[in-house]
Amino acid sequence: MEYENLLRDWLLGLIAALLAAVALSATSGGDAYLDVLGPIVIVLAVVTFLAFVMLTGAFLVYTASFRD
Repeated sequence: MEYENLLRDWLLGLIAALLAAVALSATSGGDAYLDVLGPIVIVLAVVTFLAFVMLTGAFLVYTASFRD
């Protein structure tokens, strides 16, 4: 499995969902669709943030292991 494609697709999906939420919130009739898309955007953003925090922590632990 190619993780580069998985990461790229995840980030593209996140960007698309966030842009759709912004576009729908700017239109007058978009509130009905935004109610459906809102939870998806929140889940994508939270999972992405938590993954970033975990990867950053893992990187810091990895780099700290080289201290003598």
